[in-house]
Amino acid sequence: MRNTPAAIHRAQKDLQRKLQEGTILSFTTVHHTPEGFPAGPRNIGLIELEDGQKVSGHLISETDQPIAIGMKVLPKMRLSSVNTQGLRTYDVSYEIPVQQTVKQEFPGYVLALTGPSGVGKTTVSVLLSTKVGKYVERVPILTTREPKEGDADEYVHVSPEEFLALKNEGKLATSTCIPSRDEKRWYGYRTEDIDAIWQKKMIPVIITEMNLLQGLSSHYGRRSILSFGLMPPGKSKRQMLSSLLHRLRDRGRDTEKQIEDRLKNAEADLDFFKTRSELFDDVIVNDNVDTVVGQLGGLVLERVKA
Repeated sequence: MRNTPAAIHRAQKDLQRKLQEGTILSFTTVHHTPEGFPAGPRNIGLIELEDGQKVSGHLISETDQPIAIGMKVLPKMRLSSVNTQGLRTYDVSYEIPVQQTVKQEFPGYVLALTGPSGVGKTTVSVLLSTKVGKYVERVPILTTREPKEGDADEYVHVSPEEFLALKNEGKLATSTCIPSRDEKRWYGYRTEDIDAIWQKKMIPVIITEMNLLQGLSSHYGRRSILSFGLMPPGKSKRQMLSSLLHRLRDRGRDTEKQIEDRLKNAEADLDFFKTRSELFDDVIVNDNVDTVVGQLGGLVLERVKA
């Protein structure tokens, strides 16, 4: 098929429609995968999405729990195949959460900041903890990626084996694997870290992306999540991506290849604000960090004094 503007537009709309939570209607296991796909059996399911449409997709379970009809699944962007020229194709897969039931009680508020890499989530969270530090505390990010120059105290670095052990034991409130050409990078948050902040009568501040936010909302319930999207300045997606490119280069933490990967993921992050708008209380353009921090600080004060 030719990559005409119309064909590209249809493909983008189809991808956006698939980025919904769903329920497994039926499934089967394919033992002989086509060339270019990862070796080994693949579970393929028929899934009913939130808007009622039915799609087929790759089912992913990071634990040994069996797949069953009626299970809830979360959309995840995953590497689908690699052709003979090395071209990578990404598609939506559906992950079975470790915990299938959502907590019904109201555990407390979590302030979630979601947006593409380079939009300023860490800067906003640091300044917010300075402005209203009496009421909020940042939650450390658990990750398997290698430490980088410029990393502050926001990361806890663990091995992939340690990360998956915590995930399989149900000790992570949310987790995701972000595609990269260099390494398989897992990110997540421990429930014990969030609980410890609640014990101090404070609001945990979490930096998320689309998969982490969905997992967080599924684990604690949408009511608990004070969810804000951060967008780069720009009147079009092209201008916003250009702004991110300049920010990523200026901070000097990534190679050009890593920046290219981050920009590809950023396109999906920007689309996510529209396709899953119900997961956000507001989406803010981060063109003035002091204004953003002031707005979020005011919200925190409203919640803690209510």
